[in-house]
Amino acid sequence: MDTAFDRIGAKLVELRFPHFRIVIHFGFLAVLTLLFLRIQELLIRQTLLVCLVHELGHGIAMCLTGSGIQEIRFHAAGIRIQTDTCLLRTGQAVLISLSGPLINLIFAGLLWQIQPVPAILHLSMGVFNLLPYQVLDGGTALAYLFESSPQILKGISIFSILCSIALIMILSIWEIQNPLLYFMLIYLAISEADELLPTLLTKYKK
Repeated sequence: MDTAFDRIGAKLVELRFPHFRIVIHFGFLAVLTLLFLRIQELLIRQTLLVCLVHELGHGIAMCLTGSGIQEIRFHAAGIRIQTDTCLLRTGQAVLISLSGPLINLIFAGLLWQIQPVPAILHLSMGVFNLLPYQVLDGGTALAYLFESSPQILKGISIFSILCSIALIMILSIWEIQNPLLYFMLIYLAISEADELLPTLLTKYKK
């Protein structure tokens, strides 16, 4: 079954191994290109290191819960490690989802006094991934928590889309010219709408 990543982002490369696969989307390279055009190389290296720490947090949680890695996906919103959650309890699945942002927030606290720039990057990464979009860790955790309450998940999706639209309007009013921010907000809104649309169409047909 195709995911939102497959439907809204063109897959550039897919590498299959005996027990897992690596998928690279065009959007990931597009974001990297924007980063290299607008941000200093040192800051890019620090950002990539923060992303590595984030994914390490997920990996540690997967080891603790005994779940294996099924897929590593590079997409426009970052890097996503997917595991088989069928045999996991809800609490374990939520732990895996939130472990990445949690380790970023821990590092932000540890580095705040001695390395402010990496600390801010960790804080930004942690807070960003806690947003309720389903392609992010926060939205994934909410999907597990409210798996039996589709109406609540639909409400969260609508709220997330409205937030993206509102933020785009605010950025435009303030004349903030940062294409990466606009790209990310549009991507998140489209991915959320892609998850929401099948539900609405099914309800309409009934």
